[in-house]
Amino acid sequence: MKNRKILSILLAAALMISALALMAPSFCLTAAANAETEADHYPVTINTYDYEKNPIQVTFQQCPQKVICTNQSQTELMLYFGLDEYIAGMAYLDGAVRNDLKEQYDALAAAGKELTVKGYPSKEVVLSLEPDFIFGWRSAFSDNALGNVAEWHDLGVATMILRCSNNTVPAEERNLNAVLADIADIGAIFNIEDKTDAYIADTNALLEKVAQKVASIDQPLSVIVIEPSEGSWYCWGASTLTGSLAVAAGGVYACPDGGTLSVEDLVNLNPDVIIVDYMEKEGVSTEECARNAIETVTSVGALAEIPAVANGKVMAVNLTDVYGGGIRMVPSVEAMFNFMYGE
Repeated sequence: MKNRKILSILLAAALMISALALMAPSFCLTAAANAETEADHYPVTINTYDYEKNPIQVTFQQCPQKVICTNQSQTELMLYFGLDEYIAGMAYLDGAVRNDLKEQYDALAAAGKELTVKGYPSKEVVLSLEPDFIFGWRSAFSDNALGNVAEWHDLGVATMILRCSNNTVPAEERNLNAVLADIADIGAIFNIEDKTDAYIADTNALLEKVAQKVASIDQPLSVIVIEPSEGSWYCWGASTLTGSLAVAAGGVYACPDGGTLSVEDLVNLNPDVIIVDYMEKEGVSTEECARNAIETVTSVGALAEIPAVANGKVMAVNLTDVYGGGIRMVPSVEAMFNFMYGE
């Protein structure tokens, strides 16, 4: 009996050792394959800019491990594509984080990764985190913030500026193509091109769908995107990213050159649709901010007869949804289209 027990134990041990031996080569092959994929992918070189808007190239020898996101747009883009683990610090919220990304953001904030809520962190704070990549708006690299990109490159820290942030690229390039180019760069930098390519393909399919629907409309609506400013409004030109989103949504832009508009100017433009952007204010709900933005137009008696006001076609959008780039731009096109054409 005793011998049988010993034999059973020996057989079980032998089977376990055999199983482990069979498993080991599989694990090693997987690890080797991953290493080979990484080696094949890098180095990656992207085209980006410095604070003076000069085009530059930045090369990544490997996937960044400690990323500073200087603005909400960059943080949300990273979170959207599941790159949370690489974020070493995040800063400068313009408003509430997107609902679908809030849980991820809160987890990073709880881990001490929220450097600032408003404004940029100091250069000293960023240096203390020993980043290998700073992903920012152009304004983040001013002398009053983190300093020029060349200084960071000398320290071995890569940089990337969103093309449409702070009017970095020339006016004719500030559009959805620039936004998608940013996303393609992130795909290359982090070796997640399967995800970013799918996003770009979905975006192009959506834009084609919108274009087909607009083509079937006899008279597309005229539209402008404006921002309230002490009794007047700043109108985004058609060549700005903000204005181009309304055009992509099927609108005929009523004020292509943009500029400051008075009440009389709005009456003369006579737009079918007015989209008013707003910035969130501390202590004021998003809903109230949106309502206040709309009322800057609808409460003006002299504007009561223009089509946009008379037909209830005044829409409020968060500035973060239509400015600077990132993953909020594409949903905004769809939202504008639905508002204009009722789908």
